[in-house]
Amino acid sequence: MKDLLRLRRFGPGLRPVATIALVTIILTSALRTLAVWQTKAVFAPVLHYQASPKPAADGDGPSQAPPPKPLDFITDSRVATWFRTEVSEPAQQSWEHLFRIDLVPKDSPPWRWRTLLAACIILVFAGTAAGVSDLASTYLIQYTGQRLLLGVRQKLFEHLQTLPLSFFENQRSGELISRLSNDTNVLQVLFSSQLSVLIAGPFTCVGLVILMVALNWRLSLATFTLLPLVSLFAAWLGGKVKRYSRGVQSRMADLAAFVEQTVSGMRIIQAFNMEPHVAGLFQETNRATYRTALRAARAHALNAPIALFLVTFGIVIALLIGGHEVIAGRMKSEDLVTFIVAMQLLETSVSRLSRLNLTLQQAAGACVRIWEILDTVPELTDAPDAEELTDVRGRVSFQDVTFSYAGGVPVLGHLNLEICAGEVVAVAGPSGAGKTTLANLIPRLYDVTNGAVLVDGTDVRRVKRSSLRRFMSIVPQETLLFGTSVRENIAYGKPHATMEEIVAAAQAAQAHGFISALPDGYDTQIGERGVKLSGGQRQRIAIARALLRDPRILILDEATSSLDAESESAVQEALSRLLHGRTAVIIAHRLSTIRDADRILVMESGRIAEEGTHDQLMAAGGLYRALYDTQLREQRTLVNGAAAVVS
Repeated sequence: MKDLLRLRRFGPGLRPVATIALVTIILTSALRTLAVWQTKAVFAPVLHYQASPKPAADGDGPSQAPPPKPLDFITDSRVATWFRTEVSEPAQQSWEHLFRIDLVPKDSPPWRWRTLLAACIILVFAGTAAGVSDLASTYLIQYTGQRLLLGVRQKLFEHLQTLPLSFFENQRSGELISRLSNDTNVLQVLFSSQLSVLIAGPFTCVGLVILMVALNWRLSLATFTLLPLVSLFAAWLGGKVKRYSRGVQSRMADLAAFVEQTVSGMRIIQAFNMEPHVAGLFQETNRATYRTALRAARAHALNAPIALFLVTFGIVIALLIGGHEVIAGRMKSEDLVTFIVAMQLLETSVSRLSRLNLTLQQAAGACVRIWEILDTVPELTDAPDAEELTDVRGRVSFQDVTFSYAGGVPVLGHLNLEICAGEVVAVAGPSGAGKTTLANLIPRLYDVTNGAVLVDGTDVRRVKRSSLRRFMSIVPQETLLFGTSVRENIAYGKPHATMEEIVAAAQAAQAHGFISALPDGYDTQIGERGVKLSGGQRQRIAIARALLRDPRILILDEATSSLDAESESAVQEALSRLLHGRTAVIIAHRLSTIRDADRILVMESGRIAEEGTHDQLMAAGGLYRALYDTQLREQRTLVNGAAAVVS
């Protein structure tokens, strides 16, 4: 429950609206109680019955005064006396005068008819006023709830963007999507239609309890003995529903993650003819979700029959004890009818609150999962005194840098490197040598474990990340495009770019030709992750996206790995012109693409094994020469194999 209460922080400006809603809820409850009380006036003319007092036997002497009642100290108090003499009795006199009840003899048929008509009219007005007040309170409560839900979704999404890449590497995409959609949908059910009833219910119950006690305290005491049973049952069932609800939400997350993974890998699934196997795995996950949901449904189903039994048992008690009170002359028949009406409404409200408690427990279970994300503290945050970078020349320094993922084996060890402004540095080496990790530390996608990374002599941890990344562009190894148009993808890092700037960037990346040939040109929708384009086309659009920002520091991580020989040659020519005057870090697997770099770093096991130009490294005959010769032999083997196939 405390997790649900924590949601109020997402609506700091909603306090006035919530206050007005609370006032209307109290007014609605008071009007409903008044309407129930008015049923006494409705039934009085019809069922008016008062047991005649037993006449005194001869010789018994004067009649004895009735014994004091337990609640006489309340009815005889100064407040009750004032209310009776200044409010109740004048209101009754005005009411009788308005409907001309005082003009006919009391207890006569005309008197009863006029009393009944007046009571019905007042009942209609009270019910109508209660309905209007309920309409206002319901809308205001739902408005408040929806605003809170709006804040929850927005905060959850924004918080996800502040979490480091290491968090997403350890989470399933479907799991996060489920928490943002399925878990908030559970809150949607509570906030959309149940929240107003949940808040108004206790006030209605309090009003009805006061009314019942005022009618007959003995009967009320006997009826209220069922409330502890109802409370214990609701608490027991609510705990089970909360536990099952968390299980259902977890299973739904598993299902979403499996579907997301399947859709992303559909090409591989179909290519390997794995559809039956994947369908079987989905069936297992789906059935597990079904079984968990069925357990929750059984817990829900227990609520109605037990609540109905308690309501029926309460009515039976009220009829037995209330009938005895009427026969004994301690209670009027119309009071008994009003008491039963109030008790039925009370039992209905309690039963409804019991059902809503199950919804509340479901929402509490979903809230726990949401707060698990919101309570995750971002590892990468700006320092309180972080500076705003206004200009970057492009000098990058690594000073005794050590880095490891999640406290594991160091990927980089005591690395020292100086990259001058405007220098093009290529990084080569075998897989797992730490090339991509080195590049990710420059824009501070990760924080170093030890040492420091400096840009223009300033530690990247001492500047605001947004200002640091404003002067950088990255073309990652795995090209990611969004399911929008070509134009929007190229302008992603610069949303307000003109069409001329977008076309110029595309031309520089050798992408303008194939873009113009698309059905709608730059407005062509390329599908999720750019599935409507080839790998080489996606990579050229990613290069255009990076170039459009006109960065001072450009990071190319295997940026030409998916290009054919002709396109790669054209892009390399364009890059050689565009990299002039910019600092560039180029990570390449194909060493033939980095021959013109100002400097080549050869990494091995997280350290720089060799350093120099292409000619210098080839002459040294070390690791770079071995890698280069190996790639050259592989290329010749592929060419000879292709020629043999053709012949």
